[in-house]
Amino acid sequence: MARIDLPSLGDLTEAQRQQYDRFPSNLTRALLRTSASTSGYLSLGASFLEGQIENRDRELVILRVGALSGSAYERMQHLPRAKQTGWTDQDIAQIECGIGIDARTTDILSFVDECVKNVKVSDATFALAAKHLSQTQIAELTLLIGHYVMTARFVETLAVDLDESATDWDNMRSSELDRTEVKVIK
Repeated sequence: MARIDLPSLGDLTEAQRQQYDRFPSNLTRALLRTSASTSGYLSLGASFLEGQIENRDRELVILRVGALSGSAYERMQHLPRAKQTGWTDQDIAQIECGIGIDARTTDILSFVDECVKNVKVSDATFALAAKHLSQTQIAELTLLIGHYVMTARFVETLAVDLDESATDWDNMRSSELDRTEVKVIK
């Protein structure tokens, strides 16, 4: 049971309901207990769907962060998505243990592990990841890791209850207001 009261759907204001409808979950209900963070949080999460990190890599990273953080909530939400991107049950078991499937995933997992455990990734590990990822992808990877570390701390500290099933991401794309054109520096 959550450590804070999650608002009931019938008690949401119109603005809160719009945020909830973006990602209808207990996570969003808990976020609605903050005074002004829900929209920004959801928009940041949605940005990863539109970024340069491949879907398969994104789910690899999220599952590993969830495992390192002991976050059953993140695992529950992302296990179906990981399978949709092609990870098998055996792959997922290895990923969650920090064991790469090949040199590329091994290097990315090392980056994730160091970032989560040490905050700053070593030059050697950074160089290994840079063999596989562009500078833009490394920047997005680092932000993705931080976002899911934050999420794990939020759901685990507040003991947010698991949803009955993983939430559909169809409405998760950022809103038109969130889509400011920015030229990526290469």
